[in-house]
Amino acid sequence: MMSGRRRINWAGLWKAQRGLRARYTSTDISKYISHIVFSVVLGLFAGAGAVAFHSMLEGTRHFFEFFNLRSYLGVDVNLVFVFPVVGALIVAAMTRYLPALARERDVTSVIKAVLLRNGFIPFRVTLFHFFAPIISIGSGAPLGPEGPAAKMGSGLGSLMSQFFRLNQREMRMYTVAGAGAAIAAVFNAPIAGVFFGIEVILLNDLKNQAMSALVISSVVADVFSRAVHGNKHVFRIPQYVTGEVGEFPYFLMLAILCGVVSLLFFQLRRASGFLLTKKLGLRNEFVRLLPVAALFGIALLHFHELYGIGYNTINEVLNRHHSLAFVLALLFLKLVFMALFLEAGSYGGTFAPSLMIGVLMGHSFALTLNSLFALSLDPVVFALVGMGGVLAGINSIPLTSILLVFEVTGDYHFILPLMFVSIISYLVVIYVNRGSTYALELLKEGIDVSRRGEMDLLGKIKVKELRKADFDTVSHRTPFAKLSKILMHSTYGDVFVLDDRKELAGVISLRQVRQAIMSNELTDLLIAGDVIDEVPVVTEDDPVSLAMQKIEEYDLETIPVLKSENERIVTGVLTHRDIIQAYNRLLDVWATDQFLTDTRRERG
Repeated sequence: MMSGRRRINWAGLWKAQRGLRARYTSTDISKYISHIVFSVVLGLFAGAGAVAFHSMLEGTRHFFEFFNLRSYLGVDVNLVFVFPVVGALIVAAMTRYLPALARERDVTSVIKAVLLRNGFIPFRVTLFHFFAPIISIGSGAPLGPEGPAAKMGSGLGSLMSQFFRLNQREMRMYTVAGAGAAIAAVFNAPIAGVFFGIEVILLNDLKNQAMSALVISSVVADVFSRAVHGNKHVFRIPQYVTGEVGEFPYFLMLAILCGVVSLLFFQLRRASGFLLTKKLGLRNEFVRLLPVAALFGIALLHFHELYGIGYNTINEVLNRHHSLAFVLALLFLKLVFMALFLEAGSYGGTFAPSLMIGVLMGHSFALTLNSLFALSLDPVVFALVGMGGVLAGINSIPLTSILLVFEVTGDYHFILPLMFVSIISYLVVIYVNRGSTYALELLKEGIDVSRRGEMDLLGKIKVKELRKADFDTVSHRTPFAKLSKILMHSTYGDVFVLDDRKELAGVISLRQVRQAIMSNELTDLLIAGDVIDEVPVVTEDDPVSLAMQKIEEYDLETIPVLKSENERIVTGVLTHRDIIQAYNRLLDVWATDQFLTDTRRERG
């Protein structure tokens, strides 16, 4: 018997609530609110991660630092050389036994994750690159915390997106925002964190939808960091005189010198890689890194200022605690060991070392000119400006450099020469290298970001994957009459002409035959070798993007494929139509959720 009380239809009510929730979440206001909430949450995560990273790194570095050896460990300071070796041993073991995680190093891997994997970064990669740099830098490696911090922040942004099952566009957005937020928290520089995301991760794409998330999360992360560590500035800057307008020629000289020193660093990296890999044949992780760490440990016995990040050394130089000769020696050793550690397989960034190199160079530059020409240039100003110049040159980030130096010093008075030197140094490097640091690194892996940050999908596949083997060939001695018949029935309207060694001599098209007939009455006397045309070629191992570039440049429909640069044996033909079809297929792959699912399955 039913009671008089009305029974509630719970199923219907639940269905109605779901309908209301679905309608609400599809409205514009809900999207904006959720976007702000996710950005704030990411800022808190990135700020907390940066604080934990900074605290652990500083604790490790402080424990093993030169002056603390006796008070903490009760050992002689001459044993300082042991600690970089111990750290290198641990780092080499991590690289050796976790190679898949170790490969995802430096900021370039974050850019690739955004371009190629829609921002997907497995959490175990984030964990690996959280602890590896702490061990490496904390035990003395002369590298910086910003690259690992950016990886940590981007990894947290990706993790948050995975946890809340956000779509690909949102995952890319919060992965980018996480990197900038971590930089903001590590340096207490929210504006620099935003511009780091723009210049580095977004590759100067100012129209990207990640901008708002980048700003909000950077502000929140910086507020969190300041709440924990306070509003202290990293550097202690003594009083200085900015000088007059007449000193700008000297700033121009400094700017060019910053660019030259940046280029020298790139040369040292290439030389270090060549020495370790090609000359000495050192491929084992232990054999590559341990000798470098041991050599660095020995150098620490006389130049303990090289130890770790280098902020203390920067303060010492700014406050004139070292002679010119000592500063120049530090400058040389910092450049050399920074390049060696990076090429040997250590973990760390280049921002903080760039700041130290800039201070050493700007300070020594001013002192040298003062002693040679009886000038009165203030070494402190030139040291501060040199920070931005070298940072912009080595990392190709002029705007981030200007803002980062301004924020970490908290001083606006030298902003004009800082802007001037940073931009000129950047232009010097770009002019010589024909591209920015990160763009060139990506180009080595077949990713062309030279045009508005677009990825070169065709650079990811080789010519041999698309070439076709049904091409037509003739001997260069083939009579014109026979050649015409072969051309009329050819598959692509082109015929490859081979010499007596069966190597490519040139190409003949129907257009050339028509021109030969119109311009020569004695066509019956012609042979194939008389009407060939030299055309660009590609090899089997070239990226398809290179073939496409040559096809567009020379207005071709087909391009011959050779076995190698040394062997001009034709192995196939690549057509413009096949390239376009392959490009469209690749676009479909990168744009679908299936790719993200496959990536999670492979890496999860």
